[in-house]
Amino acid sequence: MSFEKILYKYEEPHGIGDVYFIWQKALLATTGTDGSVALYNRQGQLVQRIILSGLCSGFAWDQEGDLLGIITSGSPNITLWDYNSQEKISVETGLRDPLTCILWSKQQQLLAVGTGRGNLAIYNHRSGKRPTPVLGKHSKRITCGAWSAQNLLALGSEDKSFSLSNEDGDTVRVVQLRDAPTDMYFAEMANDERIAGDNAISMIIGKRTLFLYYLPEPENPTELGFQSRYGSLMQHKWFGDGYILLGFSNGHVVAISTHPKDVGQELWQVKNHKDTLTGLAYCPTLDIVASCGDDSSIKIHSITNLQETERIITVPDHAGVQMIDWSPDGQLLAVTTNHGTVYIYVTKLPHLFAVSAPRIVLLSSLAEVSIYVYAPDKTKSLPFRLPLEGEPTFMAVGPYNFATGIEKHVWFYDLGKSLGEEPRPLSERDFPRSVESMKLNADYCAALCPPQLILQAIAADNPNCKDKLQAVFPTALPNMPSDAVITCFALSQDLLIFATDIGHLVFYSLEKWDSCTIYRHSMGIRQLFMDIEGTKVIFIDDHYQGHVFLPVVEEALLIPDIPKQCLGCLWDLTQPNIFISYDARIVNTHVFVRHSVQGTHTLMVGESKLNPGQFPLLLCGGEMALHIDGGQYATQSLSTHVVNPSNSQAANLQVLLKLRNYDEAYKVCKQMNQSSAWREFGEQAIADLEPDIAIRAYRQLGDAALVNALAELRYVEDLDMLIGCCCTILAEYDQAKEHMLKGVYTRAALDLCRDLLQWDQALLLAHKNDPQEVPYIAREYAQQLEFNGNYTDALYHYEKGYKEDLINSKDTETDALMDRSPEYEEHVRLCKMGIARTSIRAGDFRRGIQYAVELEDQQLLFDCAELLATVGHLTEAAGLYERGGFYDEACGHYIALKMWNKANNILPKVKSTKLHAAYAKAKENDGHYEEAIRSYRIAGDLDACVRIYLDHLCDPHAASEIVLESRSMDSAKLLAKFYQKIGDVEQALQFLVICGCVEEAFALAQRHNKLRRHGELLERYENAKSSDYLALAHYFEGEKYTLLAGKYYFLAREFTKALRFLLKASAFNNEEQVSLSLAIDCVATSNNEQLASQLIEFLLGEVDGVPKDPRYLFRLYMARKHYKDAAKTAVIIANQEQIAGNYKSARDLLYSMYQELRRNNLSVTAEMRHQFILLHRYTLVRIHVKLGNHLLAAKLLVQVAACISQFPEHIIPILTSTVIECHRAGLKKSAFTYASTLMRPDYRNQLDPRYAKKIESIVRKAPKGIKQLRDEIDDETMECPICDSNLPNMEVTCYSCKTTLPICIATGQHIIKQLMTSCPQCDFLCFRAEMENILSENGECPMCGENVAPEQLLDVEDIRPYILAAS
Repeated sequence: MSFEKILYKYEEPHGIGDVYFIWQKALLATTGTDGSVALYNRQGQLVQRIILSGLCSGFAWDQEGDLLGIITSGSPNITLWDYNSQEKISVETGLRDPLTCILWSKQQQLLAVGTGRGNLAIYNHRSGKRPTPVLGKHSKRITCGAWSAQNLLALGSEDKSFSLSNEDGDTVRVVQLRDAPTDMYFAEMANDERIAGDNAISMIIGKRTLFLYYLPEPENPTELGFQSRYGSLMQHKWFGDGYILLGFSNGHVVAISTHPKDVGQELWQVKNHKDTLTGLAYCPTLDIVASCGDDSSIKIHSITNLQETERIITVPDHAGVQMIDWSPDGQLLAVTTNHGTVYIYVTKLPHLFAVSAPRIVLLSSLAEVSIYVYAPDKTKSLPFRLPLEGEPTFMAVGPYNFATGIEKHVWFYDLGKSLGEEPRPLSERDFPRSVESMKLNADYCAALCPPQLILQAIAADNPNCKDKLQAVFPTALPNMPSDAVITCFALSQDLLIFATDIGHLVFYSLEKWDSCTIYRHSMGIRQLFMDIEGTKVIFIDDHYQGHVFLPVVEEALLIPDIPKQCLGCLWDLTQPNIFISYDARIVNTHVFVRHSVQGTHTLMVGESKLNPGQFPLLLCGGEMALHIDGGQYATQSLSTHVVNPSNSQAANLQVLLKLRNYDEAYKVCKQMNQSSAWREFGEQAIADLEPDIAIRAYRQLGDAALVNALAELRYVEDLDMLIGCCCTILAEYDQAKEHMLKGVYTRAALDLCRDLLQWDQALLLAHKNDPQEVPYIAREYAQQLEFNGNYTDALYHYEKGYKEDLINSKDTETDALMDRSPEYEEHVRLCKMGIARTSIRAGDFRRGIQYAVELEDQQLLFDCAELLATVGHLTEAAGLYERGGFYDEACGHYIALKMWNKANNILPKVKSTKLHAAYAKAKENDGHYEEAIRSYRIAGDLDACVRIYLDHLCDPHAASEIVLESRSMDSAKLLAKFYQKIGDVEQALQFLVICGCVEEAFALAQRHNKLRRHGELLERYENAKSSDYLALAHYFEGEKYTLLAGKYYFLAREFTKALRFLLKASAFNNEEQVSLSLAIDCVATSNNEQLASQLIEFLLGEVDGVPKDPRYLFRLYMARKHYKDAAKTAVIIANQEQIAGNYKSARDLLYSMYQELRRNNLSVTAEMRHQFILLHRYTLVRIHVKLGNHLLAAKLLVQVAACISQFPEHIIPILTSTVIECHRAGLKKSAFTYASTLMRPDYRNQLDPRYAKKIESIVRKAPKGIKQLRDEIDDETMECPICDSNLPNMEVTCYSCKTTLPICIATGQHIIKQLMTSCPQCDFLCFRAEMENILSENGECPMCGENVAPEQLLDVEDIRPYILAAS
């Protein structure tokens, strides 16, 4: 509704003061303080002003709105104004009292007038007689009254009573009241008896209570009081089925019921106005109510939803509203203010519109239209407002013209050739009858003037309409019934389409000026909706069923799921296969499918909701233009055309496919990227006969076969053939066959029947259309019958396909045909094979064997042999098996028939082990043991071979070889029994353990006291369980053999017991090493910290006070992967070894520990690194002496001699070697220094006599000042690879950057940046040249001792990982 728009405003039409008004259908009458009554039409124009003799005290229109009755406070006369003649009449009442109340009857022009003294006058205008005075009706002023539909007159007076009178003024009843009545109405009160008509009178008593007087029960009136907070009761209005709306002075509005069960009950209440309520109005046409107050507001409520305020109107200038009321049609709302101003608001406009895309013309005011230009995907442009001559009853718009009219008269406007031009009047004309509706195209207008349809040229001078200016239907068509009533029509540029009440649907060509198609429907047609070209038409018949009519094929297609109360349909302007049908609430989206495997059809895709008052105007790309209240339009997308994020992609894909929107559906499939989605897309495209679109989907699926098949369908022109092929792809075979038979290519239907195994139909089609295919189909049918077990019919069709008479004839043409047709030769061969099989099935064995032998087909020979064996002909079956090379089957039958010679002949070719076993058993029974053993071996029955060797040949050696090969438990038991018989228990135990017979072995060992041997065997062959070892542990525990008990508890994973027994066994010297080694393995395997702590305490001597060899502790740490603790222990052990003089052992131990720490990314302690480097340098001395590199040997010995205290066992030899090598290398100071050390008394006597004199001479003959001299090695430096500072060659810690550097394993010097290589075995760095010299001489790495060739050395480009590992 459009309440915001003020249509007219009358500024103080009666001067300053209150203004009162009443509505008539076309006029508004107002009066006020100037003593006049003004009459305004709906266009806001003053029609007439009636001057009165005094102030108007009341006025009222009669029921028809023809007469306006007016009374004044100063005159006893009545003034009547006739609307039709617009004349004023004065009527004398015959009374001398001032007139106070005027009331028109609801049934006739009967007027009742009350006076200030309680008298009454009744005037009948139709009779024209003088009013009838009725004196003394009441004793005081008559204030209110009402007429009933039965012409009863109720009057209320200040004498606190109301009276009921008949139309003659005779009093029927007088009812006394508690106070003076006001605001009186007759109404229909709800009651159990459902007495129709005005059966009750309602009035306000003393502005406090509501009095309800029920006429059938006059003795039981109802008086309703209300809460004091509401204030005074001002007005009341009846609405709905016996409900009353009450307005109170404090601004409250209350709704109550008059139903007997809940009479007076408040249904709803709201405080609409802050201070005072001044008026209440009810519009039955729109079912809305309004209240007004002194707060300048008017509040609107819908009767269907009183709880919500539907609209609020704020009157301009902050004026208090005095009175409101609607026009009878509900289109206009009149409002008066306490300033004396009258406002007219438009509340409802007729749904009048016209559409010719892209123009939309809407009635925007009573006599004004708005012309919009619709543009999809753009903002709505401002309309052009076109004022009209009056309130139109119809309108139409075309490409270049606009037409509007009132009843018969029509005005035409020229819209111009472009969309932006301003409309201008063109012409006007009258039609012979009132126009119900009109349509325009570029040249013509068509007007429906029931029962005729008139077609006229818009402009008589239009050259396109020459000699074709007017036609009147149905008289213009001679073959149309004259009594046919045209009910609806449509107009395109080329066609006039109309329908009649008896089912005619006529297409009239404007070019030919004659009908081109006339279709007769089974019943009358109500509505007609065409697409933009007129090629598809939707019509709705008298049964409210919708149909799509295709004029090209004159076919009407039923539309399912159309609304029962369908208001209209619209075709989409850009998607010609989409249309909508709608009622007042729902819009259904339909798809029209012209070609598909299901034929021409429509389907509903979804529905969209409409708000109240919305009406679809046009549809473009899924977007509706909707007519809304106020002469405007809004746009709304169909729910089927909007991607709903809450729906799954699969659901959105289904909607798009239903809409046949393949482009958007393809995008969704790309996003989903699921095979099911692509398959659904492709199947829908196939169903719509769109192979090009389907190819896109199946390419995504990688289905090359289907893509190729669809590519071929693109060139199929026959529609039935195309549908048949698509149905075949979709597995709709019956439908496919039906369409293929309708088409040109019936061979496709034959092939389909063959593919579907519908052989009877295939044979019939072949006899009819392609006789050359009959033999092939007969053969294929025979194969199917044979597969299903119908051998007699299969034989018949094989023979039919064979065409024996043709094959055996001497016709040269046939021979030539066979020679040049390999396919036919294969067909004949297959037929013969089928005849062979089915002949045997049918009992003709000789014929079947003859064909099988003739064809020499291996598979056929097998099949026929199998069939013969099934029916008991074993000899023939064996012969065919042998002939076909199936020697196993043949041999089986020969053995069953005891035909040993034949079996023996083919036995070397037999592969079946069962047959060899059977043959071996027969040979064993005959005493041929060697042959039996060979056959048993071929059969894989080695247990039988062992049995023969032991039972018949007494050869345990050969039997034991077989047992070792097979590891069979049964064979091992046989062999064990044999050895037990000959007294060799250990051999028996060995074979029982080998073959897993541990329990039997344990029992045997226990009987012969061989459990130690049994345990050794279990350990050797590693096929025992924990329970087996546990049994041994228990036994040795009982025997007090602690070492073995602990050992087998360990193997049984009873670690706690194992450790206890092993530690106990270590007390014996001869078992200490074994028991402690086992204890270490036990703790490492258990990964139990408690056991580890127990063993460590024992090894450290905390248990018995005797520390054990540190090597055991080292082994324990290594076994448990505690490498840091192992490294500490290794240093201790290495120190012991070094003190003992075992330098090689100490170095090897540290090397292994060093490597273990590197593998586990653990750091090496400085002590360990220093000791490891020192020992390695010592080992390098011998290598370089051997190589003759005395200088390097001297350097290394100087480093060793500096730490001579760590070599206590070899101090003298080491110092002696140092002196000799330094002397050889010319290092005089170093030679003198260490020679002087040897000359000390504690070392001199221990010198080797061979070197004593030499060393003594070095000391004695030393040059002067030797102590101040420096050897050349003291100044030799190399760069630090990290900071490039000069560093002595043998120093491994840089003074500048404090980095610990690795040493070269070939020279013992620290590494440098370049020319480094590494050993491929131990990955230690070295200088390439020195390492190659060592490897060339010794062939072994000086660090790891592995054989390494010089060319195997690995170049090292980045030394940083090695430096990090050494740090």
